[in-house]
Parts: sequence; C-alpha cells; structure tokens
Amino acid sequence: MFKPNTRLGRELKISAWRRSALAIWRTAADPSIYTWGEYDIAPAQAYLDRVARETGLKLTMTHFVSRAVAEMIRRHPEMNVLRRGGSLYPRKTIDLSYTVASDSRGEDLGAAIVYDAGSKTLEQIARELQPVVREVRTHRDPRHQMFKRILSRLPHRLRCWTLDLVTWILFDLNLWSPVFGLPRDPFGCVLLTNIGSIGLEQGFAALVPSTRIPMVIAIGSIQEKPIVRDGAVVAARMIGLYFTVDHRVVDAVPAGHMSRTLRKIFADPERELGA
Repeated sequence: MFKPNTRLGRELKISAWRRSALAIWRTAADPSIYTWGEYDIAPAQAYLDRVARETGLKLTMTHFVSRAVAEMIRRHPEMNVLRRGGSLYPRKTIDLSYTVASDSRGEDLGAAIVYDAGSKTLEQIARELQPVVREVRTHRDPRHQMFKRILSRLPHRLRCWTLDLVTWILFDLNLWSPVFGLPRDPFGCVLLTNIGSIGLEQGFAALVPSTRIPMVIAIGSIQEKPIVRDGAVVAARMIGLYFTVDHRVVDAVPAGHMSRTLRKIFADPERELGA
C-alpha cells in the first residue's frame, strides 16, 4: 500500500559543520537566510517572445524564472536535497512547486508542481503548469483539496499532531500513500511564488517547515529603473527575485555561485538555455 514518497539517492557524506547545523537548527524558522537580486528582463523577454511565436503559448516571466531556476539547480545540485533527520539526501529529479491564489481575496492558496523541470524546456514547463494552475483557480484541483479539508475540520492541537505525523511519514520515513490526500512528493525542492502578480515589488516568503523545501523564491513585479549600461545611465525594465534559503543546507559560497549562474542566464538566455 505504501510506496517511496521521493526518489532519492544514497545518503550524502556531509561535513561536521553541516551535520552540526542540522542539529542546531531543528525547524525551518531558525536557519532562514535572505538575499535578492534585480535583473534586466530585456533578454529574457526577447527569449519569451521568440518561444511564444514558435509555440503559440502565452508565456510569462514566471515561466522564464522556472526554467532559469531549474537550470541553476541542475548546475548546482547542492540545493536539490531533502533533509531527513540529521542527514541530507540528493533528489534524483528537479521538481518545482508554486503557490497559486485560488480566490480573488487571497484567503486560500493552492499549490502546483512541475516534476523533473530540470530536463524540460520552457515550452514543456509552460504546457504542464498552465492546466494545473487553471484547476487550482477554479477549485477543481484534486491534489491538495482532500488533505486541506481534513486538516480544517480537526481541532487545533490534533491538526498540529496530524501535520507533524504526515510530515514525518512523507519525509523522514520517505513513504507515501494515496490515503494522505496529497500527490507524491507534493512540494519539490524549490517553491516559487509570484508576489508581483498581486502588486508587490519586493518581499521575502517564509520557509514552510512541513514542506522540507530548502529555498523559496518570491518573484516581484516588473519596474522601470535606471541602470548603467555601457557607461551610460539608461532606463530598464527590472525584476527582483527574493530568496529565502535554509542555512542548514546551503552557505554563502555556493549561494554566490548560484547567483552568478542566474545572472548569466538572465543576461543571455539564448546561449545559457539553448534554442
């Protein structure tokens, strides 16, 4: 009846510091570190426009960020891990999840996920994501509704115990069953949330302990700002990405490597992502 919840490799050999960090910070509330970057969207928009013409798809900056983040993690797989107790295990696929507002007031949030995004093109990510987002917004998403309904009907204390128990079974035991009312491996390795779609230019999202996700990326709204290009100050359309990272998994040095990779992708997506 039970199956593996997540496809994992063998336990990683980690440093004494990393093992100590997993014990020092036992919840995702303590080890959060924050960073952000602003990116000129002109090359990315040109890339989106070309793919949209060729495929007939309606593409957004969320789709581009998804493809860019998946490529970044493919090149820097140290982020693509699952914490189980005091150990880290590498994930075998790069899976991205998304928060989706399922009502106009923001009272309820749904979730969407693209599995194995690291091996998919921008077009494939968009085609897979669009119908799932549509289901969440029309309240026809069967993947998370059952679990949310069960939790909402329980008393608060029992609700907390139930959430802790399911988290322990899914991630520490790495077991999944359809009786949970959740898809297998429902959150992936990175969560993206488009805060720009609700008018926010900047903002950091919180790590959610029960998801075991080591990084959350908030996508801000596009703003026209002055930048220096070829020695001259010009106006450019810029987008901010705001990263909340689990310090138990990644330190400043690999985070810096990932930041440089992401800047290269935004600067020249045709070269970095391929035609």
